[in-house]
Amino acid sequence: MGNKIFNRRKFLQGSVASCSTLLGSSLISPMVYSAKTKHRLIFGHTFGPATNQYMITGLALFKSLAEKYSDGELLVDIHDAGSLGGQNVLPQKVLTGSIQGCQVSTLNFVHYSDVYSILDFPYLFNSNDAFEETIQTSEFSNSEFLSKPARNGFQVVPGMWANAGFRVLGISRKVNRVVRLPKDLEGLKVRTNGTRVEDVMFKMTSANPVSIAWSEAYQAMQQGTADALSVGLGPLTATKIHETLGSATLYEQSFNCHITALNKRWYDKRPKKIQDAIMRAGRESYAFQRVGQAKANKEMVNLWKNSGIEVVVLTPEEKKIWVETIGHQRPEYNDLKDKFGRESFELIQSLQS
Repeated sequence: MGNKIFNRRKFLQGSVASCSTLLGSSLISPMVYSAKTKHRLIFGHTFGPATNQYMITGLALFKSLAEKYSDGELLVDIHDAGSLGGQNVLPQKVLTGSIQGCQVSTLNFVHYSDVYSILDFPYLFNSNDAFEETIQTSEFSNSEFLSKPARNGFQVVPGMWANAGFRVLGISRKVNRVVRLPKDLEGLKVRTNGTRVEDVMFKMTSANPVSIAWSEAYQAMQQGTADALSVGLGPLTATKIHETLGSATLYEQSFNCHITALNKRWYDKRPKKIQDAIMRAGRESYAFQRVGQAKANKEMVNLWKNSGIEVVVLTPEEKKIWVETIGHQRPEYNDLKDKFGRESFELIQSLQS
């Protein structure tokens, strides 16, 4: 892919080195106005201190870098733990201008820009690296993935993603079952995330899809209303839903990730110096987030194993069966590809060729 992608190793090494220096002191400082402060970015997200070791958002570093690169003219005022509202509320607040930015899951952002549903198609990306490299390309940044949100009032910060990695298929300990192949889902009630793609996907298996709100997922798994769910390691561990699992299958079909979106009208009115500070901080924070999340994911897998959860790693032959059964190439997804943007879907494919 040549110049399409940042020099990954050089970029990460340089960014992580600068991050390490900053991490010597607390990244989250009290909100302080100075004589230089001319711009304020009120920012909301839903992860809090209790989840920091599981979900690496990169936001504390983003704040520090954005303020530094603006020479103190920008104040990034971060409100965590859902104090400004949940993920279904934050984008609306950004859109109306009551706050200037938020970090929100792509699953929640699809209500404002349905092109992001394309990222849910199973096995669209060959690996975690392929996903993270694709979303950093100039082609991606110049596509509908940024232009469509812009038309709807959002400025997506390229590169400022919080990718929790591949979703994990967690199976309740109540059903005492290990899932290695799609046929092993027979009769299981699988909680879906409410997206059209996931609904279609699980209907191609022998499972019984059930729509359950995320806030009710723990209780549903505990009480047996749901037997399984497909979510990232970080969210499952942060909410302690992993405590309800007997087994977990690393089937690597799609990603649990968040993006950073700003109010476009607010952003466009900022001086170029402030815009550049935000974008530079976003790129460098994402490099830090990627390294930190990869480390956290390994630690969580060990935590799960040590707590008695049987973690299943598929063989190449088993993964091939999953791809053949629910992969993005299935004709059952054709209508959704047209609805969300076939050109954008094909762009994602071409960027990996």
